[in-house]
Amino acid sequence: MSGQIHIAILNPGVEITPLRLRGWLQKEAAAIQNRAKPGDGAILRLFLTRRLRYGLPGKKLDAILQALTEKHPAVLRIEVQLVENPLSEDEMAEQTRIANADLQKFAQRAEEYARRKQAEALANAKPAPIQWQNLKSALD
Repeated sequence: MSGQIHIAILNPGVEITPLRLRGWLQKEAAAIQNRAKPGDGAILRLFLTRRLRYGLPGKKLDAILQALTEKHPAVLRIEVQLVENPLSEDEMAEQTRIANADLQKFAQRAEEYARRKQAEALANAKPAPIQWQNLKSALD
């Protein structure tokens, strides 16, 4: 069963403090997990302000992100990007456009890979042996 890959843009607002970040991320990841169909996967693009990023020790942030991927199997990867301020509506729209373009490139590469593997399998396939006993009995 093959699912779809999604890219979710996570943009914590100014009301999210370093202390509230873990809970906010858990809520967002749970919502993504709940929307996922079997076989679906999500890449989270987390836009962290420098204030949020540097408000947490690096190991603590790593532990939070790792726990999210372990608890929510639909979350395949979390990409962190540092920003000065939370993204505006226009910046969110631009990031959505970029994410959609990235997904199209990913889908094209996956299709090309599948075609190449199928061609290799056909080229390396050995002809099936003739089942003489079946032919003989079918002719009688």
